[in-house]
Amino acid sequence: MTLEQVNGFWTAYKERYELDSDVMIDEVLFDAPEEVEAFFDLIELLAGKRILHMTRRAHIYRTEFVKFILTHEFTHLYDFLTCPFEPDRSEMLLLYMQSYSEYHACRVTLDYLIKDLSRDNRVYVNKNQIPGPFKDISIRRLLEESLLRTRIAYEQFYVLTMPNMFVNGFRHLMYLMGYISLLNNDEETLVRTLKVLRIDDGNYLLLYKALKDEDVDKILLYTRKCYDGGFIYFLKRYIHDHMDPDLYNEEELEELTPENYEEFMEILNERREQAEEAASDMEGEPIAAFVSEVISAGRYPDAKTEMFSALETAFTGQNIR
Repeated sequence: MTLEQVNGFWTAYKERYELDSDVMIDEVLFDAPEEVEAFFDLIELLAGKRILHMTRRAHIYRTEFVKFILTHEFTHLYDFLTCPFEPDRSEMLLLYMQSYSEYHACRVTLDYLIKDLSRDNRVYVNKNQIPGPFKDISIRRLLEESLLRTRIAYEQFYVLTMPNMFVNGFRHLMYLMGYISLLNNDEETLVRTLKVLRIDDGNYLLLYKALKDEDVDKILLYTRKCYDGGFIYFLKRYIHDHMDPDLYNEEELEELTPENYEEFMEILNERREQAEEAASDMEGEPIAAFVSEVISAGRYPDAKTEMFSALETAFTGQNIR
């Protein structure tokens, strides 16, 4: 797969989707991670570098499957070039590309699959993907693989409470929403899917409707709300795992929101300081050392630093693929 060939497919894509742009792909690098077929790096795009990163296996794929992969990646580039706001609005751009562009890319690639591949909507390839080997691409396989990946990522998030697992699950859910959007019973299918994933809080369905309507303001609004939900879940688990349970009660945790969490964490900090003062008054008591150790393990400043460091790592520098 040469740069000339890739740009030939890109030119055909621009004609098919009526993209009036002279932009071409600058370079093709075969350095994608083992589990990824291809991606554009958002940071590189913002720097004006249009570099397509592909798997080394692309050289042995059938042309039909390569076109399928490129259709997905070209849609990301299309969305970046036609972004409805200035691309230097980094937070808005990240949310837009993580939600709408992933949804849009999968919707377009499924539409391509339906129209352009073999009569039974199936093309055989020699590829291995996590979580298991899928030797063919079909509508059924796309839905099965997407649902499985989404469920695995969210389950890992629930168990390990790692922010990057939430980001990964959200991305795969956008893939799934893009595929589902072309089904006749799409909303019914999505509602059942959200229940299986244990994320049917209302915001995901509203986000889906905004994606279908291409309502940018609502897409950004409900994407934030979905991320907020993941953050609050993470925060509650963090408090459970790292803070003295005597400093809070479960009713207070249920009241946590993205708007009030900082105030609540300050309250926890004040309670910790009060508990430390009480512990210092117990010097000489056999239990004093134990109490001090427990309180120290739940210090808020350390927890805050660790939590936001993890979130910053997970929510920035994301590739679009």
